[in-house]
Amino acid sequence: MRPGGKIIHMKKDLLVRRNADELAGGIEEIRRLSVSRRNFLQGAAVLLGGTVLGGLIGGNKVFAEEAVETGKFVFPRLQFTVSDNTPDRWDVHPSGDINLRKKLRELTNINVSMEPKVVRLGDFDEMVRNPFVFMTSEGYFKIPDNEEKNVREFLERGGFILADDCVYNGKEDRFFKTYMELINRLFPDNPMRKIPYDNEIFHIYYDFTSGCPHMQGVPHGAYGLFEPGTGRIMTWNSPGDIHCGWVNAWFGPEKNLASVKMGINIIIYFLSH
Repeated sequence: MRPGGKIIHMKKDLLVRRNADELAGGIEEIRRLSVSRRNFLQGAAVLLGGTVLGGLIGGNKVFAEEAVETGKFVFPRLQFTVSDNTPDRWDVHPSGDINLRKKLRELTNINVSMEPKVVRLGDFDEMVRNPFVFMTSEGYFKIPDNEEKNVREFLERGGFILADDCVYNGKEDRFFKTYMELINRLFPDNPMRKIPYDNEIFHIYYDFTSGCPHMQGVPHGAYGLFEPGTGRIMTWNSPGDIHCGWVNAWFGPEKNLASVKMGINIIIYFLSH
């Protein structure tokens, strides 16, 4: 509730399952963070304004309207080591990121920063200030040991990586497979699993009854790393190039819009878990 008893929703009929880890972004209210995520987000001033962050750490309830006024959601691109010679690497098509930010602002009341942001996987201090990052490429990749360690610690602390395959030659799944192998190597007792179609991430704002929309490539479906005990998705891996759908240049208006809506769902899922 906001003062006066009026409920805040990003969408009039939106029902969001709230839990102890909620953040800002147009959800009814922000509740106290669990210890692990509170410690992680303590340095995340880029995502949440100081007033809101102070309220979270102190255990006070902070209304979403206040959060929207004092903090911004940042959508950074993750820079990482690419090992092959495919042309589209970690920095491919930045216009897709720009378009998604614009649509996130238009279609929700999330206060999103429109400034481009690059976060280096090799700089963990920089990563912990940006608890949501976007990672893409079209080829195989191999990252050094220190970057692998950063991925694991980032996810264990509550960070979220949205990984999406840029799809080499319009039909392969090199990035998707390599990212899956990376996460499964880092979490050998908890491998990535295909995300069921009834999972909240497919219905939290827009409904996707058949799972993640597919632009091109191998239709494996979206996979997630699920946090033991809570079932929270810690990282997302999709094979179908939803990022190129955000660019809004190749797949037609209907599919491009579906890719944008899926991106919005993923962001709202992160902000509410």
